[in-house]
This record gives sequence, C-alpha cells and structure tokens, in this order.
Amino acid sequence: MLGLLGCAFNNALVKEGMMERLVTLLMFVLFSNVVMASDQGDVIELSPISIHGGEDLGPTISTQKLLKVPGANGDPIKAIEALPGVVLDGDEDSEPAVRGSSPADNRYITDHMSVGYLFHNDGSSTYNENIIQDFSLKAGAWDAQYNNAIGAVLDTNLRDPYHEEISTVVDLSFIRAGILVEGAVTENSALYISYRESLLKWYFDEIADADEGLIIQVPKNSDYQVKYHWRMDNTSNLHFVATGAKDTVSFELDENFEEAGKEPTIIGKGNLDGYFNSQGILYDTVFSGGTSALFVVSQIEQDFNFKVGTLFDLDATSENARVKGQFQTPFNNGDNLRYGFETTNLHLKYTMDGLYNPCNDDVESCDPASTGERFDSQETLNLNGLYVFSAYDWLATPFWQITFGMGSDYDDYLKERNYQPRLSSRYEVNDSWTLTSAVGKHYQFPRDFFAVTKTLGNPDLKEPNSEHYVVGFEYALNDLLSAKLEVYYKDIHDIIISNEAYQDEDTTPEEVKFINNASGHASGVELLINKNLSDDWYGWLSVAYSTTERTNHNTGESFNYSYDRPWIINLVGNYQYSRTISVGAKWRYQSGGLVTPISDGVAYYQCGDDLTRDPSIDACDGLGNSDNPDENPDVYLYDPVEGEINSERLPAKHSLDFRLDYTPKEGRVYYIDIRNAYARQNITDYEYSDDYKTRTAVSELETITSLGLKFTF
Repeated sequence: MLGLLGCAFNNALVKEGMMERLVTLLMFVLFSNVVMASDQGDVIELSPISIHGGEDLGPTISTQKLLKVPGANGDPIKAIEALPGVVLDGDEDSEPAVRGSSPADNRYITDHMSVGYLFHNDGSSTYNENIIQDFSLKAGAWDAQYNNAIGAVLDTNLRDPYHEEISTVVDLSFIRAGILVEGAVTENSALYISYRESLLKWYFDEIADADEGLIIQVPKNSDYQVKYHWRMDNTSNLHFVATGAKDTVSFELDENFEEAGKEPTIIGKGNLDGYFNSQGILYDTVFSGGTSALFVVSQIEQDFNFKVGTLFDLDATSENARVKGQFQTPFNNGDNLRYGFETTNLHLKYTMDGLYNPCNDDVESCDPASTGERFDSQETLNLNGLYVFSAYDWLATPFWQITFGMGSDYDDYLKERNYQPRLSSRYEVNDSWTLTSAVGKHYQFPRDFFAVTKTLGNPDLKEPNSEHYVVGFEYALNDLLSAKLEVYYKDIHDIIISNEAYQDEDTTPEEVKFINNASGHASGVELLINKNLSDDWYGWLSVAYSTTERTNHNTGESFNYSYDRPWIINLVGNYQYSRTISVGAKWRYQSGGLVTPISDGVAYYQCGDDLTRDPSIDACDGLGNSDNPDENPDVYLYDPVEGEINSERLPAKHSLDFRLDYTPKEGRVYYIDIRNAYARQNITDYEYSDDYKTRTAVSELETITSLGLKFTF
C-alpha cells in the first residue's frame, strides 16, 4: 500500500544523481561490447494488452507483438514505452511515468496481488516473459475495482500452467540463467516453477576505477515465480501463486568520485539491497444463481537496505497481508452488478541513521543532502485499511453502456475516509465509430513512508488525490486497421512538500516537517493507429502531446513538472521477410527532459561539526569548536544557486532500434536486437563542477547490440 521501500531514495542522495552515475558507469562497462542473451521460445499465443482511460477496449497491442518490440530484448513490460504517453523513470530502464504523473503514483498488481518492485538493478523486469499471459495499462479514470493509485495501474496476469506432461526448460546466456519446470501434477492440477539468476558475478567480482574514485561490486539479482492450478470442478478453480525477487549491489567511493565535492558525506562504503516475497491463494467459482466470485488471500514481505558513506543508512522491512473478494451478478437485460472489498494489514519497521532534509524535489529546490539534520531514528508503523467498491454496468441501449461506480477507503493510521466516484460510457455510433468517456476520483496513501512517520514526517497528512477526465473516439476500418484518439485532463491535489516553518529540531521542535501544500495538473491528446498482421507486416503509430505543471503553494511558484514531455512519438513496424526471417524497427522521438539551471555556488565552510557561510577565523571561534582556531575554515561544499525550477529543457531525444529474428525450425529462434542504431548522443543531464561555475553534458549509452537464442524443449 505504501509503494514502500523504494521511495527512500527520494530522501537520500539518489535524488542528487549519484546512484544514476554509478549505474551509468556500470552499464557502460557491461554493454560497450556485444551481449549474448538466451530465452525460452514462444509457447503460447498471448492475450492483448490494452491502454485506455476507462474500461473501454479500443485498439490493442498484443503481448506477442510487445515481445518483439526492437530495443526491449523480448521484455514486454519494458516495451510499454512504445505505447502512448509513457515515459520510463529518468529515461532509464525503470518504472513508467504515465500522463504527467510520477512513477510513485502508480500501482502494480499481479494476479490480484501487490508487487514488490518491477525492475531488477540491471534494467530487466522481475518476470519471466514467457509466463506473462496479458497485462493492461490503466492510464486514467479506471474502474472502481482498482484503488490506491493516482497516476496509473499496471495489471499483470500470469498464465496458468499447462496440463500436459512435465517438461523442463533451461535458459543459459552470458548474463542470465534460468530454469522452468512445468506440467500436470494430477489429472486436474498443474504446476510451474520458474527461477532466474544473473551470471555477471561469475565473470568478474568488481569494477574499480581509481580515476573515477569508485569500486562497484557487480550487481546480483534473481527472481522466481510459482503457480499451481487445480480444476476443482466445472465452475471452480483454486490457484496458488508465489513470486519474488532479490537485488544486491555494493560500492565504495573516495574523494576522487566526481560527486564527492558536492556531497562529502558520500565518501565511504555503501550498498543497495532489497528483496520481496509474495504468496497468495486465489479461489474463483460461479454460484448457482449465476453470480461469479473471486476470493484472494495474500501476503508480501519486503526488505530494503540503503547505505552511502556517512550520509545515509536505512534498513526497512514490511509485512503486508490482504484479503480480497470480488463478485459479479449478471441480469437478464444485459446489465451487470460488480462489487467487492479489500482489507489490508501493514506492519512496517525501519531504522535510520544519517542526514535528512525534509524536501520533495519534485516540486521544490532541496538543499545539499550533506547539510541535512543528523537523525538516529527507529519507528514502527502499523496500519489497517479497508476498501469497498460497487459498479453497475447499465446497458441503456443495445449500443450504449454506462457504468456507475463508487469506491470508499479508510485506514486507521491517517484516519481518513474517502469516497471515489467513477463514471464511464461507451457508445457505438455505428459499425466503425465508438465514442468513449470516463471520469473518476482517485486517492493514494503516501508512497514516501518518511513523510507520514511520527519522527521524520507528519502522521496527520492527507492522502494525495486526483480527478481524471477522459474522452475518446475509436475507429475500426476492418479487422486489420484501427485507431483511437483520446483527450484527457488530470487535476492533482494535496501533494506533500516540506513545511517552510520547520527549520530544525532544535529551533522549531513543535513544527511538522511535511504538509499537503502543492498541486498539479496534466492534459493531453493521444493517438494510436494499429495495423494488424496482413501482407506479412504489422505495426503501430502512437503520437502524444501533453502539458504538465506543478504549483508549490508555499512559494506560489508554478512550473512544468519534471516528467513533462510535450511530444512523444513511436513508430513500430515488423515485416515477415520469409518463412524463417522477420525484421522489425522502432523509431522514437521525445521532447527533452527538464532541468533546473544553476548559475553559481555559495560556499559552506566547516568548523568542526558545524557549517557556516562566513569564511573568517572569527566565525569558527564564535562556534567554539574549530579544530584549527588560528586558520580560516576549509570549504566543505558549495550550495548551488538555482534558477527557476525546471525552466531549461534539454535537446529532444530520438533513436532507432532494430530487431531481426531467424527461425530455422519450430521452437528455435535466433535474434539480434540493436538499440540506438545510429548512435544518437541523447543528452540526459548536465554535470557541474564542484563550485557549479562550469557544466558538461551527460549523454546516454550509445549503440547496444544483443544477440540471443530461444529454444523450446
């Protein structure tokens, strides 16, 4: 419910870009040469993926197509960037930002259960792509059954195991190994077990660069999925699902590391470790009266540890148990009544030692992390929550369906009860044209758990919330060509930011550190044109134009949000050249990211354990703790003099990806996947000198080529 542990990054040095620099350097070392990958073959025709505002269907891009999107290395979850309005977090291989919202505003669900995290530390998703049946991206004003998100919902379903003889698939590659065991257990039950693990640790243990001032232990990761299916009778099924992942990386930084001059406290050892394990039992049945029911009992445990030098040391664990019930009652006139509930019991415990500046860098300028207030804190958070919903699908005419929905949530921690009305409509104008619309109110428990803790935050905060408005037109020329145009508007309220009245624990001990005092809005139009397979080719074009703003009501400033990308264009095509060879290409154009310009730096000087902006001897004498009372204090760091937030836009990004698949016989595929084929130097940020007087552009990795093979046994 919290999105919990990954949000700790936003309060640590990660937001200053240090971890991005580490990851970028590591990825350059790993991918500057050709990488070989191996995967299981295509074993099932996968269901379609839909991207929509309400519960309308519209043009869909099948999961089978997303598996072959160039540049994604066969990972359909990474390939969702080729859909309208999607920006991957930080333009890297990580969580998606959808329609002007933060990735932290999303909710991720797998088989009706919450997900720990979506991507490994090497950019690959935490799922074996061959067991993904389908997933849908709910981009706005989604149905009442979904809750606890204000940005988007990514709902993934894992396929059931095959009720066939037991088979084993072994995947081996230079970077990953995996095994999948699957088959019938009894006449009416089947099981699969998938396990994958990175292999980089077998080639080298660490990457050391004295000039860069760092040593990085090679990232390690693994994941597993287990699913058991029992056909109890003709109307009832029982599933057991277990998923999990583990990621670890450690590093050591010295004074030569380029960020050390800006953040001296990062010098030293650090690590970034996390794992999650989830289990669930799902029972679905159809009662004699025609009502269908789904019951889910699940739990997820997570552990997250992040340490960097003396700046930050966090260890957080959580246990989250859920019980869910969903029901659907059909009526003779074609209407449906859907209703359900979800209970949550969350136990979160954390310990933290380090420097801490209450700040939300999405909507305010934050001081250097090394100037933060020293904290040594531990706390336990317990939460019980309940969400109930109902929705009525009214078939007003044979061509017009209207859905009325209402959800309500309550938790005993924030002690806030919210009502979330939803309304959607789908009207078939004729055989070719359909008009869709949806509106919804959405609430989300704060993802940054620091903000609501008693010692580091404010337990009396309100839940951030948003209203979504969506209108769309769908056009189907025939079974081969379809299009959808969708216009949306989103209002976001009660965004959490720091309290201006709070200075530090000594001077303002009674003041809360965070308040709900920022807002935002996003609006845009998206076009998706989809061409299904015919004449040996398929493809799609997506074009999105949007504007996104945030307002800091502490200062009255309004500015473009950091994920604002006015133009995003994707052109994807695949051609079946012969029976054995297919080729594909993807071209993506995206407006450049936003940065806050820095014109200068103001020096902080160190006097023992204290900091001052006065460089004189008297300044340290006045503090009474100078190590060298007869000498002027040394410069500790420079505080950047920043311009207007997000007032400078980087150059536009564009790239071309290629993919070639060779299938000499059924069950065997060889492929080559080329990312950024024409080696475009896409600028992602600017790197400043320690005193912020000069800067240089930072670019993405250039061309990355992956060779792979797929065997089906």
